[in-house]
Amino acid sequence: MSGKEVISSVSFGHQPPPSSDYVETDTGQLVTPEFLSFLQQTLTGKLAEHKPDETLDPQVRALAEELSIIHLPEWYSEVGRKLADPTVTSIKQATRVAEYLVKRGVRVHPDLEEIRWTPTPLGPPGAFDTGMHITRDEHGHWPAPDPESFYDLEEIQVKQSEDGLWSATHPRGLSTEAPTKTDAYAAMVDQLRQRIDQARRAREE
Repeated sequence: MSGKEVISSVSFGHQPPPSSDYVETDTGQLVTPEFLSFLQQTLTGKLAEHKPDETLDPQVRALAEELSIIHLPEWYSEVGRKLADPTVTSIKQATRVAEYLVKRGVRVHPDLEEIRWTPTPLGPPGAFDTGMHITRDEHGHWPAPDPESFYDLEEIQVKQSEDGLWSATHPRGLSTEAPTKTDAYAAMVDQLRQRIDQARRAREE
């Protein structure tokens, strides 16, 4: 899988307006130069696992873990208009930034969490997974979403390529190809069903 393919899987939907802070990939995605470098290093194995040094101050480590990979939910205006789709980003030199912010008085307070990110069951690594954000239930607990809520059939997109084949894609990183539009869609539905069943079985074990 190339860096361009991964960027496409995590940066779908509405893109930010072009500016000097963004670069455009061959697939038309707009990303920051830092995030593009981050993805390329991860794919080539040059990026160390994103877990800050265990010898760090616990407050610094907790904040650095939050900043290393940031999963942003959908963004809406005050009137409810959707401004941006879910995306994944990161902060360069997360540990250094965390050390500075802790000195400024910033702390991670789990008790103050209003939303929490949860990964896609059987999905890609966290750096490439938009996952889902959840809120506490009426008892104050964090619910475990049903896998089907991640693999929504309505998010399937089917397009015909220049060679005449039809391809179906899903934002969770799945794709199929077939001679007809119907076959491509049906193959994607089968993939989603299998992924949902596997995730449910894994959760029950």
